[in-house]
Amino acid sequence: MRLGQHFCGVVAVVFAFCAQNTLAEEMKPIQHHYLLSINLAPAACVLHPEWRELRQCQEGYALIVHGLWTEKSPMQKSDVCSETPPELSPIQQRVLEKLMPDEDMRNSAWQKYGACMGLSAQEYFRAITSYTNKLKLPEVFKGEGRDKEVGRDELLSEIQKLNVDLPEKGVYLRCQSNQDKTFLTEIRVCYDKMGQFAACKNIKPNCPDSITLRAIK
Repeated sequence: MRLGQHFCGVVAVVFAFCAQNTLAEEMKPIQHHYLLSINLAPAACVLHPEWRELRQCQEGYALIVHGLWTEKSPMQKSDVCSETPPELSPIQQRVLEKLMPDEDMRNSAWQKYGACMGLSAQEYFRAITSYTNKLKLPEVFKGEGRDKEVGRDELLSEIQKLNVDLPEKGVYLRCQSNQDKTFLTEIRVCYDKMGQFAACKNIKPNCPDSITLRAIK
């Protein structure tokens, strides 16, 4: 965007031309990627007691979709773009129940993220379904019985092997500590507008070298 700026100021005419072009380029809309957030339900249910009555906690889910949003500055918790729940067909609701089992969580994802993206509710949840189906995740996430300590980098490497077209910076992990353990709580994956894996532009991992996978109880 700054190409040729050092020529500006040589003469007034050239300066005006460069300034005009620079302004025009700065006014172009920035193309953002989409970020899919996958929650590890067993850890989320431990860390958020208020969720324990939800289906995702009561029925032994391993992985659920938290939401899909445009990868840019994060919204404030109070920000919503719609006050009404999404209007979905019964068929689409049944499909989504496998990925997002709790209706309140689906409604929240739409009101806070989907309605802000310029998509209809049907388009938003269709994108979630498509992006989730494209992603392959290790079986270790479905472990039952006991919690398991895993290496962060080894886990990321396994995700990369299962998704050969996923860029190295196209996925990252988020963790949260509880007492003496640091649980893996979230997997974030970036996609372009065509639904293909893409390198994230704003990576915010926070997991240590060794992390705990909460088992399904």
